[in-house]
Amino acid sequence: MSSSEVRGILCLGDPHNPQAQRARRDLAEKLSGAGFRVYDAEEAVGDYQLVLLLGGDGFLLESLHALDFPSTPVLGVNFGSVGFLMNTKACLSGLLAALQAWRFRSEELLVLEAEAELEDGSNTVLRAVNDFVIERLTGQGLRLRLSVDGRFFNQFSGDGLVFATPAGSTAYNLAAGGPVLHPEMRGIVVTPLYPHRTAPFHSLEFPLVVPVTSKLQIEADDLPKRGLRLLADGRPLRRVTTIRIRDAGRRVRLLRLEEHRFIETLSRKFIGESDVPATDGRPEVRGGDS
Repeated sequence: MSSSEVRGILCLGDPHNPQAQRARRDLAEKLSGAGFRVYDAEEAVGDYQLVLLLGGDGFLLESLHALDFPSTPVLGVNFGSVGFLMNTKACLSGLLAALQAWRFRSEELLVLEAEAELEDGSNTVLRAVNDFVIERLTGQGLRLRLSVDGRFFNQFSGDGLVFATPAGSTAYNLAAGGPVLHPEMRGIVVTPLYPHRTAPFHSLEFPLVVPVTSKLQIEADDLPKRGLRLLADGRPLRRVTTIRIRDAGRRVRLLRLEEHRFIETLSRKFIGESDVPATDGRPEVRGGDS
C-alpha cells in the first residue's frame, strides 16, 4: 500500500479521553488541509482506506470489535497508559509527513474465533484479537477437559485458562506467567490460572504454545455448581459449557512507524529504562578481577 491509495481516513479518538479528543480534532484539521477526506464515528461505513485511532490499547480493541476486525490498515497513537499496540504520542508531529511518504511497516494481528455452547443449549460465536479467558463464576474451582486437535490433553482443575494470540501474549497471559510471543510467530498460548497442585489433580501447571492451525476444545465438568464465563478481549459471556477455539482466518493489519522494533518496545514498556550503554548488538564481555 502507498500514500496515493489513501484518500479517506477514519479518524477516531477515545470519547472518554479529553486529550485524545483534542488531538483528534487538531489532526483531522491537518489531514483535511492536506487533501485527505476525514471520517468520524458517525461515518464509519465511509470510503476510507486507513483507520487512525487515538487512545490506549483498550480503545484500539474496542474499535476493532466495533469495526468487525477490518481488513483496512489500522494506525494507533497512544493516549493511554501502556499502549503496547500503539505508536507513541510523539509521532503526531511528523505523522502527516509519514502518511504522505508512507513510512510504515505492517504487523499482522491474528484473530481467534470461539464457538461457545451455553447451559440453555444455544450457541454463539465470539472473536478476539488479544485473548479468550475462561474463569470461574463461583467459589468452586473449575473442572475442565482440554483437547487439542481432537485428542484429550488435560483434565484441568483451577481458576481457569488463558488462550492468547501473539498480540495478547503481553496482556493477561504475561501477568499470569505465560510467555511473550514475537509477532512474527504464529501460535496460540495456553496459560493456566492458579491450577490445583494437590495429589488428586493432574492439572496443567505450565504454559503451552500450539500452532495457529490447532483446534482447541474445552468442556466444563460439574455444572452448574462449577459455573464459568468466557471473556473475549474482556467481553463476558456467562453460563458456558463447551468452547471450541480456532483461527478465525482473518487478520488485522496494524501499522507501525518504520523505526518501531518489537524487542526495543518490549524492553521499554515492560522492563524499563536500562543504564547499560547501547552496543552494536553483540553481548558485552567483561574481564574478571585480577
